[in-house]
Amino acid sequence: MLVRITTLVCALFIAVTLQAKEFSENKHYEVLDNPASTTPEIIEYFSFYCMACYRFEPIAKELAAAFPDAFKKSHTSGLSPKPGMGSKMTQAYSLALMLNKEQVISEKIFKQQFGQRQSIDTQEKIKDIFVQAGVSESEFKRGFNNFSVKARAKQMEKDVRDKDITGTPTLIVNGKYKILMNGFRDSDDLIGDLKQVMSKS
Repeated sequence: MLVRITTLVCALFIAVTLQAKEFSENKHYEVLDNPASTTPEIIEYFSFYCMACYRFEPIAKELAAAFPDAFKKSHTSGLSPKPGMGSKMTQAYSLALMLNKEQVISEKIFKQQFGQRQSIDTQEKIKDIFVQAGVSESEFKRGFNNFSVKARAKQMEKDVRDKDITGTPTLIVNGKYKILMNGFRDSDDLIGDLKQVMSKS
């Protein structure tokens, strides 16, 4: 009986310790000089040309599942194998969002880029990805040059400039808090810790 009570006390102590985990400014997050968003949001700024973003995908999916209404992704144009391709890829992601095919197209792009090591460095290759995802060539051409698609892509690029995003992947919570991934290098439960710090932000 004593052993069972001792075990229970230890378990409760561990639970309290985990719940009391502290996250500190300038180590785990940075407070940005921006107005906070009016609704809860977590934005991952990423690039299809970023190996770290490719490796971050499983974590991003866990965060999207944990915060389904708040989690979003925004493509950055900074990385590019050829001049202009970063912007074209942002436009492609904007089109994928409009078609509600962002998940399947993202997976195909990342797989070709890093799984198969075949660089997507022309608009024609972007089109081929969309066709593989069930989008006709005519639908792609019409959608890629759609005013709303281009406007959304430009808004993504403006948001990157406004928030001074200089690397990927970058997580911004509620428009106000930038998650500092280096602060979680020694984490035994990265996803759990990220969920906690985001819930507190």
